[in-house]
Amino acid sequence: MQNALELRMGAGTRITLRQLELFCAAADHGSFARAAEAMYVTSNAVSLAVGELEASLDAHLCVRHRARGITLTPAGLQLRERAGELLRDANELQHSIGDSDGEGILRGPVAIGCYSTLAATVLPSLMQGFEERHPEVDLSIVDGTMKDLLPRLRAGELDVIIAYRINMPGDIREALLYETSVHVLLPAAHPLAANESVSLDDLREDRLILLDIPPSGDHTLDMLTRAGVQPEIAHRTPNFELVRSLVGRGFGYSLLIQKPSIDVSYEGRRVVAKPIYPELSAEAAVIIWPRQMRLTDRARALVDFAVETVHIQQWRPAQQENLAE
Repeated sequence: MQNALELRMGAGTRITLRQLELFCAAADHGSFARAAEAMYVTSNAVSLAVGELEASLDAHLCVRHRARGITLTPAGLQLRERAGELLRDANELQHSIGDSDGEGILRGPVAIGCYSTLAATVLPSLMQGFEERHPEVDLSIVDGTMKDLLPRLRAGELDVIIAYRINMPGDIREALLYETSVHVLLPAAHPLAANESVSLDDLREDRLILLDIPPSGDHTLDMLTRAGVQPEIAHRTPNFELVRSLVGRGFGYSLLIQKPSIDVSYEGRRVVAKPIYPELSAEAAVIIWPRQMRLTDRARALVDFAVETVHIQQWRPAQQENLAE
């Protein structure tokens, strides 16, 4: 059986990496115009590159829709996957020549994605420590939702992602950083704030401030449903610090995984984190990369450093209570 993409190139025909870059940009952005904006070229340059590829490969790669962008043909889908591999290999080749000297000093870029609620706590110390150990490695960071980060990981734009192991897809590998628990965040004046721990049953009459950033929002509601609690949602927001500020103002409680080392909101109002009893399922923070992709030596060094150091910066809510005594 023939593949959807057949390489039937004419004599002297060359496919360039630039053509593949522009094609991948068009495929990922869904239009020549958006690809051109992302790649800092004209739409005609993207269109020309795709047309040259189609002529070189003797294959129809995409369907152009007036004012509605493009959709890939089966051949285009196959080329997008293969081109991504080629571009990643070319990028690695570019840096591998100077990857290290005779003494094993690592050089080159590593792009880190981080789930947004973890970023402020995990990334600064990780970056500082790693840069001190490997000063010739160029770290770049992107934070956001898993919906935003995973496509960039699969496209090779990110080397790794740091996130919670919640609804993680099956096409990734992971290394465990630490385990933690969901905790209740209460305003300091709440009647339950003096308790050592809090039952979700005790919060049935309270309103929930929901951190609604994928996948945390659905995960929180699933946990409450399994616990037999149907919460009244007072407010939804994807902003972690706004959740803490609303709790500090007494608008309700929240269920969170990440716990900053300070117990005040941005407004300076005190909030209290309490463990839940009975304890909900433990949550794991992990560093992930695509299963089919070989990590560069630089990215592998970052994974190893994260496993070595990140868990030191974290604690379970109950342990924080003991530290405060």
